[in-house]
Amino acid sequence: LGDSADKHAQELQELKEAHAKMASAHGKHAKDLEGLKALHAHHATMGERIDYLEKMLGDSADKHFQELQALKAAHTKHADALSKQGKDAGAALAQHASVAERIAYLEQLLGDSADRHAAELEALKTAHELHSKELSVFKDAHGRLLAESKDFR
Repeated sequence: LGDSADKHAQELQELKEAHAKMASAHGKHAKDLEGLKALHAHHATMGERIDYLEKMLGDSADKHFQELQALKAAHTKHADALSKQGKDAGAALAQHASVAERIAYLEQLLGDSADRHAAELEALKTAHELHSKELSVFKDAHGRLLAESKDFR
């Protein structure tokens, strides 16, 4: 019986040591498990993460849509302004004479002016000749009057 009691005591001691070892390992595992639970509490669930991503993408898509609409409106406004300016420029160009028309006008104006000056010059020459003849007649008459007045004295 003594051997059996010693054997049971030794097995009991081994069981106690194994139990202590197991309890120590269990404490470590329990601590690790608590750490994992704490980390898990800080992490969002897959559903929460997907909801967050969908919200961010939706907000981004809405924002991009609004910016795109604003750009389209600005583009339309600029295109309308450019079109109006093009029409205004076309109307202004239609009112202006071409270079050839302007040159023809100047040539006509100069030609008319030259013709008028030539006519005036011819009239002046004619008047000068007439005046010269009249002056000659007056000189002759004056000369005769002088001669007659000398004879009278």
